Amino acid sequence: MAKDKEVKSVDERRKEVLRNGAIILSLLGVLTFGEFLVAVIAPPWTFILWIAALWKTFYVVKDYMHIGRVFGGDGEAH
Repeated sequence: MAKDKEVKSVDERRKEVLRNGAIILSLLGVLTFGEFLVAVIAPPWTFILWIAALWKTFYVVKDYMHIGRVFGGDGEAH
């Protein structure tokens, strides 16, 4: 019985991680489209492009490069 609960929690965790990944991927797509529009419509607004680029960099490093697992204590023991 305990193994079923453990497997269920792993499955729930996997679904949560996939859902978060999809949300971040969508956010990055929207930001990229916004950057494109700003670059096409108002090229002098490069400051906004830098802010969007830094914001996107943060999410890529945090969620796709898993930098939080390096410094966090929830990693797997090898």
